[in-house]
Amino acid sequence: MQIVKPYSEPDDPSPMTWDTLGKTLRDLRYAASRMANYVIQQNYQWEFIRQKYKAEHGEYPSAVDHKDMLYCYPALTKMFPDAAGQLINQIEQHAKKVWGYRKSEVMKLHQSVPSFKLNFPVIVHRESYSIRNPEETKLNKFVIQANLTSKDSGRTRYSFLVDAGEKSKRTIVERLMSKAYRQGALQIVSDRKGKWYCLIPYEFTVDLDDELDPDRIMGIDLGISKAVYWAFSDSLKRGWIDGKEIEEFRRRVQARRKSIQQQGKYPGDGRIGHGRARRILPIEVLQEKEANFRATMNHRYARRVLEEAVRNKCGVIQMEDLTGINELSTFLKSWTYFDLQTKLKDKAAEVGIKVQIVDRQYTSQRCSQCGYIDKQNRPDQATFVCQECGYGDLYHCFSCGKDQRKAGLCINCNGLTKHISINADYNAAKNLSTSGIESIIAEALTEGGIVTKHNGAKPKRTRKTR
Repeated sequence: MQIVKPYSEPDDPSPMTWDTLGKTLRDLRYAASRMANYVIQQNYQWEFIRQKYKAEHGEYPSAVDHKDMLYCYPALTKMFPDAAGQLINQIEQHAKKVWGYRKSEVMKLHQSVPSFKLNFPVIVHRESYSIRNPEETKLNKFVIQANLTSKDSGRTRYSFLVDAGEKSKRTIVERLMSKAYRQGALQIVSDRKGKWYCLIPYEFTVDLDDELDPDRIMGIDLGISKAVYWAFSDSLKRGWIDGKEIEEFRRRVQARRKSIQQQGKYPGDGRIGHGRARRILPIEVLQEKEANFRATMNHRYARRVLEEAVRNKCGVIQMEDLTGINELSTFLKSWTYFDLQTKLKDKAAEVGIKVQIVDRQYTSQRCSQCGYIDKQNRPDQATFVCQECGYGDLYHCFSCGKDQRKAGLCINCNGLTKHISINADYNAAKNLSTSGIESIIAEALTEGGIVTKHNGAKPKRTRKTR
């Protein structure tokens, strides 16, 4: 919701102006970015201290003895005395959560240490702001009153008028005011044009679907030719979301970025002599559009997947763990897969579906029919052909329902046959829909062997594959 203007209470002795509100928000935004970066650096240094201590003493140090480093609130309140205490606490918790997500990849040198620019949100605790609909405003206008600064600053609470926009958003705000929905921490952000917006997450209780089958699993594979491909543990049903839209957008963004970088060497009169910030402004605008596109697509994808899971009564969704994917695929690295998984988890929790993240290793090389694992099973990005049982390159007879490897009439009933190819993403999704797939693959790899079949019988080891 966009902040339309400051709002002054009828009995306010000093009416709020845009100068006052704007300066307060800009100062807090700058402070929030510095706070978040300070928290990240403290936690980053703590990891090195832990590793050094472990090397010298054989065990990790007690976090209690280093609480001054891990608990940043006291230091931040001294550094930013004008910021409200609850706001400092919210920013610290948010930064720690980001570090928790990235820590493993950072310490493996797969990613750089997270850093925050001036677009870091001003975060207000859910108990430190209120929403109401004043009588003198129009139907879609609401007043938000929030604690932003400390008592030392002279003023603690700030009120501003926001525009809820379309009817669906207005309905959500009304339910927040009636306590039908539980409001989360308020985030105040700004765009490149200097406009300010309020983002309000919310929670609500839903009736869980009693018909969901906890034993029915939906496997999700993220790929290139197909952005999302799904399959089910007990069915031949399948579905996908085409990746062409993402790839086309990515191609256009790369071309535009290259063009902007070339133009930056010879800027026009409008940007020449105005410094680096003015020259890179088009790139920043492009980055904002790219981020908005990704967020929108991930919301759409998560909603589409969840609709299929509910329609097919799946109690569990299994997705591949893409940690470290930057080593393998520049395509998936450039896409916010973690954001997609997070959105899917949140939406699935609302209807009672459990989302499990499983190890992706060998799920694209394993035959979902016979269990044989071989790198040659996947000759190219979109094709799967099992080198053991021929799955993916078989001829199916629709008269007797049997398969054969050779073309021509059916060797069993002399009926007509048709070649059946298998998409590699479908095979991977089918593996991901298998209960206990990690254990099955681990068993297949014991002693360096490969299991050709896994149907409850004793595994049979065959040759090794690279």
